[in-house]
Amino acid sequence: MSSFPHPRYRTGQREALDAIRAAYEDGARFVILEAPTGAGKSALAVALAREAGGAYVLTAQKVLQAQYLRDAPELASMAGRANYDCLVADTHAAAAPCLVGRTFPACDDCPYFTAKDVALAADTTVMNYPYFLAETHHAGAFAARDLLVLDEAHNVEGALMRFVEVRLADADLARAGVEVRLPAGEDVDVLLDEVLDLVPVLTERARRLRAKLEGMPPEGAATVEALRAARWLDGTLDGLALLAASSEAGEADWVVETGADGAGRILTFRPVDVAAFAEPLLFRLGERVLLMSATILDPATYAASLGIEADEVAVVRMPSTFPPERRPMVVRPTARMTRRYRDADLPKLVDGVARILRDHPNEKGVVHAHTYAVARAIRDGLPRDLAARVVTHDDASGRDAALTQHLAARSPTVLVTPSMTEGIDLADDAARFQAICKVPWPFLGDPQVAARKERDPAWYAWRACLTVVQAYGRSVRSDTDHAATYLLDAGFPAFLRGQRARLPDWFLEAIVDDDATDDVPTGDPDLDALVRAGRDR
Repeated sequence: MSSFPHPRYRTGQREALDAIRAAYEDGARFVILEAPTGAGKSALAVALAREAGGAYVLTAQKVLQAQYLRDAPELASMAGRANYDCLVADTHAAAAPCLVGRTFPACDDCPYFTAKDVALAADTTVMNYPYFLAETHHAGAFAARDLLVLDEAHNVEGALMRFVEVRLADADLARAGVEVRLPAGEDVDVLLDEVLDLVPVLTERARRLRAKLEGMPPEGAATVEALRAARWLDGTLDGLALLAASSEAGEADWVVETGADGAGRILTFRPVDVAAFAEPLLFRLGERVLLMSATILDPATYAASLGIEADEVAVVRMPSTFPPERRPMVVRPTARMTRRYRDADLPKLVDGVARILRDHPNEKGVVHAHTYAVARAIRDGLPRDLAARVVTHDDASGRDAALTQHLAARSPTVLVTPSMTEGIDLADDAARFQAICKVPWPFLGDPQVAARKERDPAWYAWRACLTVVQAYGRSVRSDTDHAATYLLDAGFPAFLRGQRARLPDWFLEAIVDDDATDDVPTGDPDLDALVRAGRDR
């Protein structure tokens, strides 16, 4: 037990640890660990990292990095340049003169490179996905290690997608001093060819800008702007090179999203899937790979999305230790939330939310609204006394402020938001109830999502299941916590029936009827049968 970071194991931890070790000994390169909130995944990762001959642990959030350091203080933590001050200029390391090769005596004590030296020398280093991908792809200082731990592993596909995405805007070209503008049209192949024709122009502008920076002072607004332009050009050229190579080799198909702002045209290129990129950009950094999440749900679909072959992977599952009666899930079909009926049924949804708020007059809660339009409709449609409890935000920039306001409030506020289905902790009195307003099917107006669904319908359904289970997990965070979750979309009964094979047993066993008294929970015979099956398994 010497490698385990805590004095005692929680229920299921010892068994899971032994199963993971056995899977690696049997020859699996990849192990998928599916463990619900509160199972103690990070402690297992620390134990395995201590036993490995060098490890990386990647997380999606800074708060999880801090948690790892609390569990194991010997771990090194590394973040992006913008988190470290520059000692030469009044800026951070992401806009420092060293980016164009200019160094000064004070650079010897640079906080960023000091932290990086520690991270390189450590046996185990904790980083977030964006920094790790950028650093290993561009700088190459971090070499492969024995074990690569991917925490919150349901985010891996999204992290890779954001890294390889190429966004070009006329406004960015103008800020970088590039005089050409983006081509017109919608055809992805034509646009791709025409954008790649811009590479020599961008390359020459980057060369000239770096030569100019060598003669500029180390600080000042003009220098910072020039550094930002140079970094944008470098990043864009790297992205275009990856796009061109993968397209020419036939490794990935790409889609383009076209748009515009006041400064001109915007083009965003995304691959239909990231299976071709996972190994060269991420998995190659680990001889063995551990992927941990509460929401793998469908291991075969998940593995295929990352290009993992079936014979390379083993799956280990941990049960929930949270009593289902402390986390009831009420299926309460209230409004039809499909595009065809949504506008007509929004008043019914608002009434359903009002009922929940009146049932919880002295408790905080969260309403997962799915879109900003639905959030506004709820805020504006509630009676005045209930609307006074609402804390919401109109766009992504207000998300953190709304969360902070809700957590700090002494009154029973209700957080109404479309963007907090994962990554937040609303334990105990922060949310004694929550409502999920809509079955969260991915947005088919996104050309990448539409192309991916056409290629792999299982992926589309899996992503919806993932969002539901993640949202459900925001409120009950320990075996002594309690909260009720309400599913309000009229489409939820059919969704639960259709996706029963993907949804975990511990999720299905929590379904109850409105008064939580009947043994048969929902009144829907087919849904009741699947709930019974979940309880019996």
